[in-house]
Order: sequence, then C-alpha cells, then structure tokens
Amino acid sequence: MIVIAHRGYYEKSPYLENTIEGLLYALKQKEVGGVELDVRMTKDHVFVIHHDLTIDKTSDGVGIISHMSLPDLYQYQFGTKEHPSKIATLKNFLDVVDTKKEILLELKNSIEKDSILVKQLLSLLKNYSHLSLKICTFSESILKELKKQNCPFPIGKISFLKEKRLLGSFQSIYYKNQLDLSFPYYIWTIKTKEEFLKIKKELGKSCLGVITDIPKTIYDAL
Repeated sequence: MIVIAHRGYYEKSPYLENTIEGLLYALKQKEVGGVELDVRMTKDHVFVIHHDLTIDKTSDGVGIISHMSLPDLYQYQFGTKEHPSKIATLKNFLDVVDTKKEILLELKNSIEKDSILVKQLLSLLKNYSHLSLKICTFSESILKELKKQNCPFPIGKISFLKEKRLLGSFQSIYYKNQLDLSFPYYIWTIKTKEEFLKIKKELGKSCLGVITDIPKTIYDAL
C-alpha cells in the first residue's frame, strides 16, 4: 500500500494544487508513492491539469475550461504571489517528470465525444510509456471507450460505492464506504489522520494506495 498525494498536495508545500511545481515537489518526498491529478480538455483540444470545471476558484480569472483555449487560460495566474504559475498542461508535466512512482490521471468528462477525448489522450500518452501511468474516471462510458481503444495503461473506475463488477483493473472508492474489496483498489480522499485511523483496519491486501491531502501524516500512520 502506497500513499498518493491528492492533486500534488503535501504538508507545508508552498505550491498550489495541480501545478507542475506542486506535483514535482510531492514526488520528491520519500513518503509519497505517487500523485493523483485531474485532466480536462480545453476548447482547442489541449489536456490541462485542473480539477474544477471552471477556473474561478483556482486563478485570478473566470471561465469554463472547455470553452476556453490554452492561450485564453495562459492569461491567468494559477499560483501564488511567491510562487506564480500558469495552468499546467499534461504534456508539459509529463515532459519534465522523471520518476518511477505512480501517476494517477483522473480523466474528466468533456464536451467532446468520448471517442475523440480518449483517442487524443492515448495519442499523447503513447510517448510516455516509460512512466508508471494509470487512468481513472467516474464515467463508465469513458472507461468503456478506453477499453475499446485498447488503452495500454491500467484503467479504473472511480465511485462512491462498491461496484458490483470490476470495469477496469482497479477501482478508486470513497473512503467512507465498504472497503472489504477482493479486487485492487485505492481509497480517496483522506484529509485528516482521524479519518484514516477509523478505517485503517478495514484495508486489506487488495488496497493499492491511500489518496490523501496529508501524505506525510498518513505515511507515518501506516
């Protein structure tokens, strides 16, 4: 079982979520076994690393990512005054990361057809087979499309509840739900030590990792 830094969060990190700087910082920490990040497609079909549908809460701008081009997004600041940062593209991150640790990509829905979304993502990722990439999504239709297009990377379904059947090679499940799973899974998202200690005994050998905002704290509590 490894500890996954949710959106690149790490205690006392000076960087904000889903920035290249934050993700690289987290991966350098000995307690971190991997990072989880969110992937969205822009209006001009560029994959960017961002959780929310809009940039309103994470930048000094406003707008819906799928309605904006990359040049539109580059107008805004996604970091802090001390550590300014532009929105991260998935390609820019993968070009600079050098690690054997896991990189868990959460693929978000797009206004584009699933077939186009998946085709373009796999076209990009084929250049990074040396990295330990995994793809997960809440969308069953995207998951089916990934399988249809013979995704070479492990894929998994994100859900709040235990799935009746395993749609990929793993599941990512909300930590407050049933955790006695017989197939490989991750749990998300642990935000306090107390949350982890309440469910620690339920985690069996099938648990691949804990996705958390506090990696060092969870690592020390394993």
